[in-house]
Amino acid sequence: SLSSSSEFISRDSLAQIDSLPSMARTAEMADDYSSQEESEGMYHDSARGSFGSRAAAATAAVLGLVAVVAFFAHSSMHAAAPSSAPVAAPLSVRALLESDELADLATDNLMAMGGDALASAGHDNVRGRVARALQNVSDAIRTRYPEAHRQMDQLQLTSAQKEASLRVVRKFGDPRMVGLAHDIAEATRQAEQESSDKDTIKRRLSEVLAPRVRDLQQLSQEMFPGQAVNLDAAAALPQLRKWHPSVEVDVSGRRRLLEAADDSIEQGAQAHAHTLFKSLQGELGEKMPEAPARMLSSSSGEDTSFISCVMKAMPDPTKFCKCVADNMSEVMSMMKDFMKGKMR
Repeated sequence: SLSSSSEFISRDSLAQIDSLPSMARTAEMADDYSSQEESEGMYHDSARGSFGSRAAAATAAVLGLVAVVAFFAHSSMHAAAPSSAPVAAPLSVRALLESDELADLATDNLMAMGGDALASAGHDNVRGRVARALQNVSDAIRTRYPEAHRQMDQLQLTSAQKEASLRVVRKFGDPRMVGLAHDIAEATRQAEQESSDKDTIKRRLSEVLAPRVRDLQQLSQEMFPGQAVNLDAAAALPQLRKWHPSVEVDVSGRRRLLEAADDSIEQGAQAHAHTLFKSLQGELGEKMPEAPARMLSSSSGEDTSFISCVMKAMPDPTKFCKCVADNMSEVMSMMKDFMKGKMR
């Protein structure tokens, strides 16, 4: 290896240099020969020639020693120079959408969300369907919005931008988010059985989310660092522990959601792509076209609120994750209002 070769050259160089006479000693020998030649004028021409030859040899030894030292110093510097680390090639937005990394991440999240229902389908089967769904998203953008697709192909992401854009999507498989999604889905189902008005759904959601306020706070801070809405969870928790929500999770309802998850792999992949596009808009600003996220939006009108989102998300648990991620500040504000009412 380079490092071991450098170490070997350095040790060998030192050994060879140490074996040579010092420069000072060699110069001293040359001066002695020159002085002796001048002080002993009685020597004949051949003797003086002999001394001259010795002085010339001593001078040559000095020059040779300098050359040896310079050679080994140069070799050591080149051998010890660290090799430049390979720089990761930039990744385009389109390449990220169609990448194995996003397909693997979405598959793992869907498997965590779908539980036994998707486990029976098999990881490889789900992975193949997710990859095809993400490719279909890319193809649909190319067909419907060719200019946006061209921009996605040209927009290059740094490693830091890529990781930041995937930060929210990674949380879809977090156990805290999985639990929240299932509870939101069940609360929405029960609220719709009672009444379809938004006030009833908001009350039900607030009740079921109240015991999970700490999870919401943590997820908000992790997904959107520096932007999270602060809740005084520590002060609220003693009051919330006394609060028993009227929503009880129906086991049969949970089972229906898991069964529905098997039929919603493509929709789950689309939810991942939509959240990725929204995150990229935050990272790239106006450079990221809005058409891809708009194409995948579940809101057909102007109402993009959290309540409207969850009403349209039934019965797909992954879409509930997207609703939370897309409307986190609204969710936190709703919980803040709910906690204030319960602490009065």
